[in-house]
Amino acid sequence: MKIAVDAMGGDDAPDVVVAGVERARDEDTRLEFLLFGDEQRVRPLIKNDERITLVPTTEEISGNEAPVQAIRRKKDASMVRAARAVKDGEADALLSLGSTGALLAAGLFIVGRIKGIDRPGLMPTLPAATNDHGFVMLDVGANADNRPVHLYQYAVMGNFYAKDVRGIDNPRVGLLNN
Repeated sequence: MKIAVDAMGGDDAPDVVVAGVERARDEDTRLEFLLFGDEQRVRPLIKNDERITLVPTTEEISGNEAPVQAIRRKKDASMVRAARAVKDGEADALLSLGSTGALLAAGLFIVGRIKGIDRPGLMPTLPAATNDHGFVMLDVGANADNRPVHLYQYAVMGNFYAKDVRGIDNPRVGLLNN
């Protein structure tokens, strides 16, 4: 699996992003990374470039920018270029610690929706004391006003993710309402 990573997103980027990518790469030999970011800031942080390709970019999106405008205006931003890599089939997934709103906008306007899914959702993996897999929560705040069909779609996406990505044979799906 090839993962496109926005190296410039997040409060402690690119340091923690590069460290996390190298750790993930070392823990799972199936992973390969496209690391998008400022070459002068990112390259010195890479200790071992095995299965890591640095793709230089000249812009980044900050957390205080209007998400949709930033995605549309900053064509060479690390997040935009990483999303474009997924859209173009150069990567299988996108990871960013940057602006949540910009990431959702990139998902909608660059990568596009999955057929049959109306809304994207945020889905972190959280640890659990009862098993080694933890659990995933979908949607954790991207959409405050959901219809029943959206909750059903989140359950379907979470189920597929748990089975196909996490390797959980019979995932349990639950509903938590705020």
